[in-house]
Amino acid sequence: MLQIDKIMKLHDVSTQELASRMQVTPQYVSEVVNGRKNITILGLKRFANALQVPLAALLDGYHEQLDKDKGNFNCPYCGNVITVNRLE
Repeated sequence: MLQIDKIMKLHDVSTQELASRMQVTPQYVSEVVNGRKNITILGLKRFANALQVPLAALLDGYHEQLDKDKGNFNCPYCGNVITVNRLE
């Protein structure tokens, strides 16, 4: 399941604002966020860019793995360990 809504809340980004950043309709954003519309990897990349997060952050398990490993994350595509420095 995608974590777009979680990231939107974390960054305090509304559906309207995200739609504006992506130059799509708020309805499209809502449909993707609520799982009513299929999305391609390129579409996910557009969401990630608009939210200014890595693409992997939109996928289940990213934040949990990041918290558990204190900044290390296994890429779901290649399996390499990625070190992420979070700004807080």
